[in-house]
Amino acid sequence: MKVLAIDTSNQPLLVALAEDGQILSSVQTNKPKNHSVDLLPAVKDLLAKEGWTLQDLDQIAIAKGPGSFTGLRIGVTVGKVLADTLNKPLLAISSLQALARQVQLANWSVKKADTNLAEGTPFVHKKKDSLVLALFDARNDNVFAGAYLGNETVLEDGHYPIDEVLDLVAQVGESLIVVGDGMHFEEAIKEELSRLSPIILTEDESLPDGTGLVDLAKTTKPVEDVANLTPSYLRKTQAELNWEKNQAGKPLDKPYVFEV
Repeated sequence: MKVLAIDTSNQPLLVALAEDGQILSSVQTNKPKNHSVDLLPAVKDLLAKEGWTLQDLDQIAIAKGPGSFTGLRIGVTVGKVLADTLNKPLLAISSLQALARQVQLANWSVKKADTNLAEGTPFVHKKKDSLVLALFDARNDNVFAGAYLGNETVLEDGHYPIDEVLDLVAQVGESLIVVGDGMHFEEAIKEELSRLSPIILTEDESLPDGTGLVDLAKTTKPVEDVANLTPSYLRKTQAELNWEKNQAGKPLDKPYVFEV
C-alpha cells in the first residue's frame, strides 16, 4: 500500500511517501506562507526520489484541519485534485489527532526534566496511557484542541477557550503530554495541571513528521464525496462573522462563501 501524506494545517509543511505503513521519505519545512510554492515541488521531488509515479499511489492522506484557514485550503484542494484526477482514495484525517498519534508512536518520556538526560537525548519511555493533548493557538485565549488516551478520544476536536480545555483535562489521566502550541500556554498549563506532571513539547518537537497521518490512514475510511469535501475549520473566519453581522435581519439564500 503506497500512500502520499500531506499536512499543511499550520505553518509547518509535511509531505511524505509511505509504503505498508512505513515512511520512506519526507519533506518538512517551517516557512511562513509558503505552502502554495513548496507543496507540489515537494510531491514531485519525493516521487522522483522513490522512483514512483502518481499512478503508483494507492491512497492520498491529508490533514483536514483544524488549523490555518489558508494552509488547510491549499492542502485539501491539492489532495482533492489528485484523488479525483488519479481516481485514488482520499483519506481526510484530523490534524490534531494525527499530531497526537505521532506523539503516541514516538514514546515520549514523562521524565523530560530528568537531569541525567543529555541535551538532545531522545525520550524513549512514557507512562502507560499518558493523556495526549494536541492544541493549536486560535488567539484570544482560544484553542483548537483534541485530547486522546490511547485509542480513546477524551475531548472531541473543537474550538474552545483554553481554560475550558484545562478544566476537562484536569479530570482525566495520570500524566499528560501536550503537543502543538502548548508553549504558548505554558504558564497556565503548569499551574492548572501540575498534578499530571505535564510535559509540554516545544515547537520543534511538535513538527508533523507524517507518522501519525500514515498510521491513522490504516483505519480511516475514504471520503465518499471528494468534490464536496471541505476542511474542518471548526470556527468561522472573522470575515464571515463580520458579513453575518452586516446581514442581520436580511433573508439569506446562500451561505457566505457562495454569496461573496
